[in-house]
This record gives sequence, structure tokens and C-alpha cells, in this order.
Amino acid sequence: MILLKEWKIYLQKKLLFIIISVVLFILSVILIFYTLNYVENRPGNKIFDPILNILPSYDLSNLLFFLTYTGSLIGILICINYPKTFLITLLTYTQILIYRSISMYLTPLEPPEGIIPLRDIFLEKTFYVNKINLKDLFFSGHTATITMFLFTIEDFKWKIFFLIYSILIATCLLFQHAHYSIDVFIAPFISFTSYSISKSIFYKYLNFTKSNPSNTN
Repeated sequence: MILLKEWKIYLQKKLLFIIISVVLFILSVILIFYTLNYVENRPGNKIFDPILNILPSYDLSNLLFFLTYTGSLIGILICINYPKTFLITLLTYTQILIYRSISMYLTPLEPPEGIIPLRDIFLEKTFYVNKINLKDLFFSGHTATITMFLFTIEDFKWKIFFLIYSILIATCLLFQHAHYSIDVFIAPFISFTSYSISKSIFYKYLNFTKSNPSNTN
């Protein structure tokens, strides 16, 4: 009942903002779909990575699949209970997709040495169009997505949970050599920047305040 009441307030007062947010999200998904297909079919450059050079390669695809999708599902289920948190998260993820599309377009890269292709059944059936992508590198979408929840969810115990998940995912990606280390290390900063901008838009431009009783977590 509380969940429905909270969403009813937002749908009544901020329907236009919700519609715009959803439309922007859909457009960002379309953008990254075409970007992923473009970068996979162009030549790129390898970069020297001293961290990967000292790490052995292991196939951790199944573990990464489990961590990424359980973490994402838990994050969504938490956020959907709080309209403010959900909308800030949606704006944050939309920005991550846009920034990732731009960064991949501007940084033509070849896969790292020793890469073990990261198998993801969901992505292969959707964004990867029944193939395995190797050049969707800078920056790491897996890391950025999970660290996003670390910033947007306000409950401290869940922050600890997503911090641990983020570290595990980042570590697995490096041992799989699925990304250069810079791809992984920069991702949390992109997430935090996206979150900060989204939060600023939410409070400043929509005239929400933290004291608004309909806006609490």
C-alpha cells in the first residue's frame, strides 16, 4: 500500500518527468545497441596493461553472469519501492549508457592479450545479435552498473552489499582479461558522476527537497 501511494503521488505530480525519463532511457538503449555493433566491426588498437600482464586468465563467465544479474535484480527490486531512488537510478543508468556509447566510439580498441570471451546469454540474444562481442571495452558496463546501485541506494547495509559485489565483479573481469584495467577502474567514477548529475537534476530542476515527506526512503 505504501509503495502504491508513493508512486501515485509521483504519477500525479511528475508524470511528464517520468515519461521523459523513460523515453530518454529507451533512446539510450537504442544508441548503445548500434554503438556495440559498430565498434565490434572496426579495427582498433591494443594498449599496454601492466596489471593484466601479471594476472593469469580464468574463465569466470558463469560467476560474472550470476553476480551481475542477481546484483542488478536486487538493486531494481530495492529501488522500485522508492520512486525518488528509482527515478534517480533510471537517470543514472541512462547517462551510463550514453557515456559508454560515446567512450566506446571515441576509443577504438582491440581485446586485451589473453582475453577469454565473456559469455552472457542475455546479451548474446539481444544487444550482441547472436555473437560474442570482444571490443565493448572502455568502460566496463558490468562494473558501472553494479556500482551505480552503491551510489543510488541510501540504505547503508545495501551499500556494503553492492560495494562487495562491485569488487567481486571488477576482480573477475580482470582475471578473465575481458577488459583492460583502465576500463574497470574508471567505471565507478563514471557511475558516481552520472549519479551526481541525476541527483542534481532531481532536486534542483524539479524542485524536490529532502524534507518532502513524499520523497523519503
